[in-house]
Amino acid sequence: MSAPLAIFTPHLGALSETFIRRHAQDLLPGGTVIVTRTLDGSYLGHWTVEVPMIVLDRIPQRVEPNGLRQHMVWSIAHRLGRQTPNCLPDYLTIVKQFLKDNNVQVILSEYLDHSLHWLPVAKELGIRFFGHAHGYDISERLCDPKWRIEYLKYNGAGGVITVSHVSRERLIKLGLEAAKVHLIPYGVDVPAEPMRRTEQETVRCLVVGRMVAKKAPILTLDAFRRAAEVCQCLRLDYVGTGELLSAVRQFLLAFNMDHRVTLHGGQPSEMVVRLMKQSDIFLQHSMTDQETGDAEGLPVAILEAMAEGLPVISTRHAGIPEAVLDGETGCLVEEGDSIGMAERIIHLVRNPGLRFRLGRTGWQRAKVNFSWEKERSQLLKVLGLNVGSE
Repeated sequence: MSAPLAIFTPHLGALSETFIRRHAQDLLPGGTVIVTRTLDGSYLGHWTVEVPMIVLDRIPQRVEPNGLRQHMVWSIAHRLGRQTPNCLPDYLTIVKQFLKDNNVQVILSEYLDHSLHWLPVAKELGIRFFGHAHGYDISERLCDPKWRIEYLKYNGAGGVITVSHVSRERLIKLGLEAAKVHLIPYGVDVPAEPMRRTEQETVRCLVVGRMVAKKAPILTLDAFRRAAEVCQCLRLDYVGTGELLSAVRQFLLAFNMDHRVTLHGGQPSEMVVRLMKQSDIFLQHSMTDQETGDAEGLPVAILEAMAEGLPVISTRHAGIPEAVLDGETGCLVEEGDSIGMAERIIHLVRNPGLRFRLGRTGWQRAKVNFSWEKERSQLLKVLGLNVGSE
C-alpha cells in the first residue's frame, strides 16, 4: 500500500477537534494513514475516520522481566496486515514499520508538544515532518521554560504550521526560523450563497464552545443576562460542556435564566450548523486563562458562524481579530468586558439591518479567506503533496 501522508494526533473523536477530522478525512483522501494515542475518553469517541491506523492505547500490555509494564501497539484498523507475534516489539518499532509499509512521505503531526516525540522517528526514516500548532500548545505550553527550549527542535523539521499571525510571531520570537513557520488559517465549509435572515419577534444568540476558562462561559452568560434585561426578546442556545458546567448551571439558577437559556451539551457538527442557521447572533468571549496561560489559536466555531452569515460578537484575543473585523463582520470588546459585550448585543438586537449587513460581510470574508478549499490547497503545497489540489 502507498499512503503519502501520515497524520499523528494525540486522540481522535473530540467534538472540539473537527479540524483534525478534516485533515485526516479530506486533506488527501485515499492517501492517508493515522497514528493516534487513543480513540476514547470522557470527551472523545464522537467521530472517527475510515483509514488505516494504529492506536497506542488500545494495545496489550506485558510485564517485562524487570517488572516494568510496557505499552505495546495494536493496530485497530488493519493490524499491520499480519498476525500478532508472541513477542511484540516495542511501539516505536511497530510505528516505524507501519510508516515504511505505507510508503509515507510526509507526516503532519497535530499539536507541537505531542509532535516532538515523533520528530526523531521521521528523521531516522527520512520522512518530511511538520508540526501543526493549535491553541494551548502555543500559549499554555510556552509558559514553561522547558517547552520554550524543546520547541527550538522544530528548526530541524520540515516546518511548523500555525493558524494566526499572532501565533506565528510568537514562534518566531521564540527562535524558530521564519521561513519554517507557515501561516495557514483553519478552513470551513462556506455555503455558495449567504444565509438570508429576516427579522423575527425572537432574537436568538448562539454560543458554541467547551466550558473552560479560556472560553469564559460565565462572562458570556453575564453579557447575555445584562442584554436580556433590556431586550426581552432575547434567547440563547449554548452548545458545549466541560469543567465549568456546574458553575454555568449555578449561574443560570441564581439569575433565573433557565427560561431564556437552553444548554444543549456537546453536539456533533451537523447539529451546530443547524443551530447556526436558526440563530441571529454568535457570541464567544475568549480570553487568556489567568492560571494556566491557555489561550485560543483561531476558534473554528467563529469561522463557521461567519460562513453561515452570523454577525459575531467576540473579544480582542489571539487570532480572533484576524477573522472578525470590528464594525465590518461583527463586534469586538476587550477580554473580560461583559458589559461592553452586552452593549453590543443590545445594539444588534435593535438594529436588524446592521445584523444582516455584518453577517453577509462575514460570509464574504469567510468565503475568500477561510474556506476549507483554501486551507487544503495551502496545506498540500507546504507539505509538498500537490496531488489533487486545485
